[in-house]
Amino acid sequence: MIRKLYEEHFLEIDALLTKECKRLKLSPNEVVVLKTLFQNYKKRTFSILSITRKIELSSNDVGKCVDKLINKGFISLGLETRNDKEVEVFDLSGTFDKITELYESDMEAIKRERYETQISHAIELLEKHLGKALSSLELDIVRSWYDESLYTHDAIISKIEEIGPSGKFSLKFLERTLNREKYIAEPLDDEAERAIDEIFKAI
Repeated sequence: MIRKLYEEHFLEIDALLTKECKRLKLSPNEVVVLKTLFQNYKKRTFSILSITRKIELSSNDVGKCVDKLINKGFISLGLETRNDKEVEVFDLSGTFDKITELYESDMEAIKRERYETQISHAIELLEKHLGKALSSLELDIVRSWYDESLYTHDAIISKIEEIGPSGKFSLKFLERTLNREKYIAEPLDDEAERAIDEIFKAI
């Protein structure tokens, strides 16, 4: 996706590399060399001399940066035949992969934070309507609803708010109600529905 956004001119790679250089663990000189390679992205022809002409680094420093970028997995070099001649070329696939991994990690962290927030919200509402703190066993039960994707967060909150104010509210009653609604959400014949009613009455 990152590569596609760049190739279709929706992503400013220079600004991104500047912004994320610390998280990508790139030195200032490595960022400069990488940006210079991106300037030649379509041709992909690799030349230390060509890079040196465009930036204020010596050939020796450019060579060191290139070696580090290769070792870190940001670029790779290879040979390609063009007009019956072998030409050294560079590949920036590794850079796109590194950026993708970085943002996927960010998205996973956001998703995890939202997930924990939802669990905390459910626990807070439960404790409010139960008038007590949940036991460790009850906390495990609530977390299992989310960990095992037994019910949606919206369904859990909706049912707590619906039956919480009633005088017969309990975690067991809530779970039984959630289970019943989960099963009857799918079309059932009368016999199957009666069977489910009997099952949940016995729980």
